[in-house]
Amino acid sequence: MSAVTIPAVPPDPTGAATPLEFACRLRSLMQARRRSLDSVTRRSHDAGTPISRATVHNLITARCVPRRESLVAFLRGCGVPPREQIRWLTTFDEVYRSVAAE
Repeated sequence: MSAVTIPAVPPDPTGAATPLEFACRLRSLMQARRRSLDSVTRRSHDAGTPISRATVHNLITARCVPRRESLVAFLRGCGVPPREQIRWLTTFDEVYRSVAAE
C-alpha cells in the first residue's frame, strides 16, 4: 500500500496573505498540474512568455519580490486559463501591495 501525498495548501490563491503563503499556493498549483520546474519553463516559452528555471524556483519559494509578468508566464507555463489567471493576479497585487506598504 502506498501513501497518498496531499498538498498542505490548495492550488488556489484565495486566502494567501503573505509572500510565503502565496508561493506555497503556486507550488501546490504546479504540483496539482503535474509540472516540474523544467516543464513550466518550457511551456511558458511555448506560450510566448518565457521565464527561466531560476525565476520559477524564486516564485515558488518567495526568494524575492517577483514581477507581475513573471507570474503571468508561470501561470501560462502551468496551463492556467486566462479567466483563472485573474484570481491569481488579484491576490498577487493584494499580497505584494501590503509588502510594499511595510
